[in-house]
Amino acid sequence: MSLIEAIVAASVLYLSAGILNNNLREEVQAPKRIHKLSSLVSSLITFGIILGVRLFLESISHFYFLDEFYLFRYLTTDLFLFAIMTTIFLPFHSVFFRKFSKTRFSVGVSNIQTEQFRRLYKKFIILAWIVGAIFLSFSLLQIPLESGDIFYLGFVWAIFVIGFAIIITRIVNMTRPIEARIPDIVLKRAIYTSGLISFGIWSIQLIVIEMYLRRLFGIYLYVQDIRILIVVVNSVYAIVYSLTLKKIFKPKALEWSEGKLQKALELYEKKQVEEIKTVGNQVILDVQDLTTYFYTEEGIVKAVEGVSFKIHEGENLGLVGETGCGKSVTALSILQIVRPPGKIEKGKVIFQGEDLLQKSDIEVLKHRGKDITMIFQDPLNSINPVFKIGAQITEVYLLHMENDLLVQASKEDKSIFAVAREWGEQLLRDLNIPFPEIIFDRYPHELSGGMRQRVQIAMGLACKPKLLIADEPTTALDVTVQNQILTLMKELKSTYNASMLFITHDLGIISKMCDRVAVMYSGFIVELGNIQKLFIKPYHPYTKSLIASVPVVGKKRHHLEVIEGTVPNLIYPPSGCRFHPRCKYCFKPCDSTIPKNIEVEPDYFVACHLYDPDYKELSEISKKKAEEN
Repeated sequence: MSLIEAIVAASVLYLSAGILNNNLREEVQAPKRIHKLSSLVSSLITFGIILGVRLFLESISHFYFLDEFYLFRYLTTDLFLFAIMTTIFLPFHSVFFRKFSKTRFSVGVSNIQTEQFRRLYKKFIILAWIVGAIFLSFSLLQIPLESGDIFYLGFVWAIFVIGFAIIITRIVNMTRPIEARIPDIVLKRAIYTSGLISFGIWSIQLIVIEMYLRRLFGIYLYVQDIRILIVVVNSVYAIVYSLTLKKIFKPKALEWSEGKLQKALELYEKKQVEEIKTVGNQVILDVQDLTTYFYTEEGIVKAVEGVSFKIHEGENLGLVGETGCGKSVTALSILQIVRPPGKIEKGKVIFQGEDLLQKSDIEVLKHRGKDITMIFQDPLNSINPVFKIGAQITEVYLLHMENDLLVQASKEDKSIFAVAREWGEQLLRDLNIPFPEIIFDRYPHELSGGMRQRVQIAMGLACKPKLLIADEPTTALDVTVQNQILTLMKELKSTYNASMLFITHDLGIISKMCDRVAVMYSGFIVELGNIQKLFIKPYHPYTKSLIASVPVVGKKRHHLEVIEGTVPNLIYPPSGCRFHPRCKYCFKPCDSTIPKNIEVEPDYFVACHLYDPDYKELSEISKKKAEEN
């Protein structure tokens, strides 16, 4: 039994630490991953210590020469030992929290975050000691307690009644219009405070009336009745909830909101000044030697190998290639959302002067969805089917543009939710979606494929990102809708002045949408340059074959051009140039040496041995042979 009770106590301690941290304001909460890990380790250590203490006290109380010291038998009271656990938990938690934040997660944690949790936890320790002392007094005074006792039942009844009252309060708040709802942090504090006070008042009367007066002194006042409990507990809960909400928590929240609004105004003004100072045609994204592998049971899939390119402000860069060449993995690597068993091995993703690959997950989250957004291939799979369209669009605003919402809400004297809805509806209107007020409250399955794709574009453009990554956004659409979406994206790109990385396997779309193009084959970028130059005079044999395989309207052919062979297996890719088994220009170094990027024209790069000065004579011979054949 000692082992089971110690496990239960350690579990309660771990959960209590998590609940206390979650009920702090978001900006002073300790990072959850670090907090959970340090709480788990501290709980396990505390579990081991308290189990040893309990076994020691239980063992020593059985020695006959200690019969007169009956205190040893009572020090094993469960709640008294739990109070000891809560006390020794805190120093362990502080030590491991600091250690994990520096070594395991490399996250800077402010003193405010740790201090706020310590303050709240110290109150929890005081409460645990009060409860532990009361139950220890029952043992010392030998007040009888049995299983199924009215005393225990009174506590159980009170917990159920208060829990039901809390659930009803939350449901009532959720049914109110979003503009009139009580903020979650304010509601939590009010209902938990009311629940604790009402439970405390009932517990005090239960301890005093039932245990001390009736059982210790024989003074009988009234019967502990569940009907009295329901009336008293609910009445106390309702009174305390109303008073604390009106007199304490709402005024504090208002004061905090005013401070946050002032800070938001300062940041807004600073942002406006920075935007005025910004000069166009700067490099917004610089990808250098990006390498991503997938570690599967069959072997290592070398999906992306040393990819490098730049995107300037207001520029559209196309990324084109056959299916499976690594286009989507490149985009996922930029945003650091490659799923296991995938792993970014090396490289740099420099966005506005900062290397995103050197930043933590929390720091990257500030950019993802705000400064860099992505439109995925299939909107039905990328939009959450259980949330309304409006909720998913406004979530973007609430996560990344809270300061802008506060500023606008203060100007119009509205709630931030009302402003977010107005912005969301206007964005749908800009995307030529009819009846945006109705669509805003619809679910994804109620919309057509084209409408879903427009909604996904709306989510991507909501925060006016500096870089938009479009991963084959028109693949699942018919030709008519595809043309509408492309036209819309071009218009929105000029409106929002966003740069774009447009991924597709369709050269026709690339010619309409992009300023420059990067041709990708088997994990490598083989050609990168101006779109007009690429179509007029392609250099790489793979690019030539791609363009030649496109049917030309009005030009009759008996057979369409095809690229011989198949895309290589990226677990066992060919040595040297990966295109050499399918290349008609293949010569000696192609099957053994990886080609370098060569600048054949200003700002135009090709990775092919045909244009390498070191192999000039061999390449000329190879070209002649290919022309003869």
